[in-house]
Amino acid sequence: MMTKRPVLIRCLPLRLRQLLLDHYYRARRERWASLYENAPLRTRGVKMRLLPGDWISDQIAFTGIYELGLTERVILLGRKGGTMIDVGANLGYFSLLWTACNPSNHCIAFEAAPRNLEILSNNVSNNSFEERIVIVPCAAAAQPGKVQFDLGPDDQTGWGGITYDDRGGSIEVEAVRLDTVLSRDNPIALLKVDTEGADTLVLLGCEDLLKRKMVREIWFEQNKPRMKLLGIDEDQAQAYLESLGYVCTPNGGPNDPLVEWTAVPRDSQLHL
Repeated sequence: MMTKRPVLIRCLPLRLRQLLLDHYYRARRERWASLYENAPLRTRGVKMRLLPGDWISDQIAFTGIYELGLTERVILLGRKGGTMIDVGANLGYFSLLWTACNPSNHCIAFEAAPRNLEILSNNVSNNSFEERIVIVPCAAAAQPGKVQFDLGPDDQTGWGGITYDDRGGSIEVEAVRLDTVLSRDNPIALLKVDTEGADTLVLLGCEDLLKRKMVREIWFEQNKPRMKLLGIDEDQAQAYLESLGYVCTPNGGPNDPLVEWTAVPRDSQLHL
């Protein structure tokens, strides 16, 4: 069993590393099983327990990075300090990065998938971040109560999400409004939302914080295929945020099926 990342993975440019991972190493991952037990992140020196075969975990295990562009943005903003709200925290990659960027940083990580929660908790404690990362084992939505949650494929951690179809493969989980569980007085440096199509529902659930401009920056995803399944208008989140005084900017082609967005207050005078 290999205890180090493959030499080619360590030496080649990221694009070529990705090709090697996709076409060679992923199918032979059992030879590097130890990488999934305590994988070092290349950017910040923290380590993660991962799930072999999971697409996200494979990326981190072999390269130490998941979504390079987003990783760099988290680190850049995280160095300035503050609190991040990580909705859809998965196994904790971005929560860990943010917390490691600055000794004063804190994170509140929302994760609804029960099978992810144990690994997320393990990753927080193994990096001694128990005092700075709070895990909320709930979905975030527009209304509190119970919602159906599709767990997704058994071998994937990041494909689950709120669903209105309970024909099979879904469970009931607790949902909360961010307005009710987050402090009304503590500013939020970054609200990062990635909930497989339900990002609009998350944003609707923090209306009071947004009206009061307590959130300095919002990153959310427009997952058009999943939004269609949930009956959510593609542009609802942007229109809603604009109505509350935020300016929304797409990070990529706005006509793509999956678009990441950034929103910041139109008025730069924040309650910080």
